[in-house]
Amino acid sequence: MGMIPEISSSANTPCNGGQNYTPQSSKWVFRRNCSLSPKQLLQWYLSLCAITLVIATGFLLAGFWIVLPFAGIELLLVGTAFVIYARHAADYEMIELQPNQLILVMADGTKLTQLEWSPQWAKLSYNGKYKAPLLFSHRGQQVKLGKFIAEKDKSALHRELKAALARAACSV
Repeated sequence: MGMIPEISSSANTPCNGGQNYTPQSSKWVFRRNCSLSPKQLLQWYLSLCAITLVIATGFLLAGFWIVLPFAGIELLLVGTAFVIYARHAADYEMIELQPNQLILVMADGTKLTQLEWSPQWAKLSYNGKYKAPLLFSHRGQQVKLGKFIAEKDKSALHRELKAALARAACSV
């Protein structure tokens, strides 16, 4: 494993250009690519349960009682798989850059992590390798972001975030 190069953000910024700069707030939100929200998944599962139980009840009334327990087992297994899926369907990562504050939010299942850093002390690095995360560091603390970002977009996003971070650091 090689070290991730740290790129300096002091060149070509509004700080050394002598220009008037009006600080703005920027926000980037990255979400998991899911076809169904947890609410939609619950609705779909309840309709699946209703249809399955109606069919199993028809077999029960026809004298094939063994179908009902297997239908129950099937619904239990499908429900378990849906719960596992739904726990992470709403996961996201957010980067919010304000003139005096860098806010990083990571939602992973039931765990929500929010960090508030000073943009003047924050550094961003990315080594460009496949599946490499964007690495934010601030006074010895490091955070990896980018698991929901397409690999082809990471380099451009790194440049965009680097420039925005430099502008925010200069606005103080």
